[in-house]
Amino acid sequence: MSGASEQFPFDVFLSHSAKDKEVVRALAERLRRDGLRVWFDAWVLKPGDPILAGIEDGLERSRVLVLCMSANTSGSEWVRLEAGTFRFRDPLNRDRRFIPLRLDDAPAQGSLAQFLAIDWTGPRREEEYAKLVEACRPKEIPLTAGQKTTRESLLEKIVSLGHTERVGSVAWSPDGQRALSGSADNTVRLWEVETGRCERVLEGHTDSVWSVAWSPDGQ
Repeated sequence: MSGASEQFPFDVFLSHSAKDKEVVRALAERLRRDGLRVWFDAWVLKPGDPILAGIEDGLERSRVLVLCMSANTSGSEWVRLEAGTFRFRDPLNRDRRFIPLRLDDAPAQGSLAQFLAIDWTGPRREEEYAKLVEACRPKEIPLTAGQKTTRESLLEKIVSLGHTERVGSVAWSPDGQRALSGSADNTVRLWEVETGRCERVLEGHTDSVWSVAWSPDGQ
């Protein structure tokens, strides 16, 4: 991965009413199977976590906001959900995108009615899903031939000499000098790209690590 994929830990944030949880869960699972990094509250928030703070953190760390709208959305929920869309609707913020998705025929309320929505209700759902995936995928910046060769060499080493189980995710630092890899062996490894040297093994995870990412400042 390169470019836009490294700016945000999550490709897509799924915002929805609690009553639509299972419908949205199925969508989240499909997006994840297609390689997208999905923020879905049931996967991220743990018992005892502050809900509002967790949602705010998820929004800040996501590139695309998909707002799942339905008749189940109450008046108070509309206000909250609409408020969460503002940073994604800013035309000056080209790194983010807002996509409304209609789960049923209920009309969108307030300022959200002006946006073209993904139609999840009709017979063209597969076509609509393809549009959704394309809109959520990060736009990659092409690598030079030398960069491709170096990264391919490092990926081979990560898989063959690094982790002891399947590698779930690899992310390159914004400056291209280092890489992170997460694995089913419950570890994250920090690599020096040029030499292929493993600088550090981050242990302590209690389960498989399926997604790793860098912040824009290289942390």
